[in-house]
Order: sequence, then C-alpha cells, then structure tokens
Amino acid sequence: SNITDRAVVAVASGCKQLTSLNLYRCTIIHNITDEAVVAVASECKQLTTLDLCLCYNITDAAVKAVASGCKQLKTLGLRSCNNITDAAVVAVASSCKQLTTLDLGRCGKITDAAVVALASGCKQLSFVDLSHCSNITDAAVVAVVSGCKQLTTLDLDGCRNITDAAVVAVASGCKQL
Repeated sequence: SNITDRAVVAVASGCKQLTSLNLYRCTIIHNITDEAVVAVASECKQLTTLDLCLCYNITDAAVKAVASGCKQLKTLGLRSCNNITDAAVVAVASSCKQLTTLDLGRCGKITDAAVVALASGCKQLSFVDLSHCSNITDAAVVAVVSGCKQLTTLDLDGCRNITDAAVVAVASGCKQL
C-alpha cells in the first residue's frame, strides 16, 4: 500500500470515535510521519490500541502527543521506531496509566531510565517487549519485575547487558510468568 500522512490525517479527522489503529507493516510505511500521528492523537481520544511498529520516521514528538491525547491507550506498538528516546517513553509512562501492552523491541535509544519510569507509571503492564534494546541492563528488568505485578510476558531477546541477576529477579518476582 501507499499510505501517507494525508490519508491518516483524513481518518483521524473523520473517525473521532476510532478505538484501534494499526499501521504496522504497511508496505511503504516510511511515508508516515509525526504529522499523521499527532493528528490521530488530537482527534481520536477514544483510542485504546495504536500500532506504529516499523514507522521509522516517528519521533518523540509524535509519541508525546499520543501520551497526552490518548489517555485510554492500552496497547502501544513502537517496535523499530529508531528515533524514539527515553523522553517519549517517560511521557507514555506518566500519562497512559491503563497501558497493558508495550512493544519497544529494537528501539535502540531506550535506556533503563525509560523502563524504570514505565515500571512506576504503568502498573497494569502485562506484556513488555524490550528485545534488542541494547542499552537495557539488569536495573530495568528489576524495575519492571517489581513494578508490574500483572506481567505475563517479558521479551529480553538480544539484550546483551542482561545478566544472571536479572533472570533471578524475574524468576523470584514474576510467579505468573
């Protein structure tokens, strides 16, 4: 498909009751930028699910807009959104208290600080994908395990800085895994 910002902005302005928007794996998704996501965030206040995985042009500005505009968000996919930093994740953590599912896989700029904020702000998280987030350490894992008691899935594949200490924390702190 050839989806651009123009189409997404049209959907946002015409479908204000939208609860789910999936832009994952659109063939030429590189055309989707912050403009489209900001429009969705400002117009679609009922959104509970937003999948922006592989939207390479999305930046912190778009995710911050989603955090402030979509307070009912339960599922957020940001896999491979390589421009996303801790600032965006911290905004999500402070505003999206109902979040249960978060995919940050391959978001290479994410650090422990973002994950610690998530663990304290999004207590309902049950699914967290941090796979291939190379800056994540044991501290992030310990924070998620202690803060997210509903956790049933934690993906740490390719996290090179995770040690036995994190695995032990998961084993002792997440009996529902």
